[in-house]
Amino acid sequence: MTIPPAPQPPATIGTQPQSAAEVNALTGMHLKGCLASKATINQDASFFGATDLKTAPYYFSAEQETDLKTAIIQLDQALDAVDLTFINRIVGMF
Repeated sequence: MTIPPAPQPPATIGTQPQSAAEVNALTGMHLKGCLASKATINQDASFFGATDLKTAPYYFSAEQETDLKTAIIQLDQALDAVDLTFINRIVGMF
């Protein structure tokens, strides 16, 4: 009985891209995810700006409400400050 040889190990370990097409695909996917997160954070900031989280049905304490709103609003402002010219250009290619 012949035992087949063990398969060769992969040429790379992890997520190292092996071609320009792979680099482009991975980069495009990451940037699309970034834009999606930016849109979601913006929606959250709009919601929190108009909502009193201390009342029903949320019942947050004043401190919890402040912490949550401050975190989301500051993140939204930081993301709005990012120049998206090249990100949009790259994502538009895919």
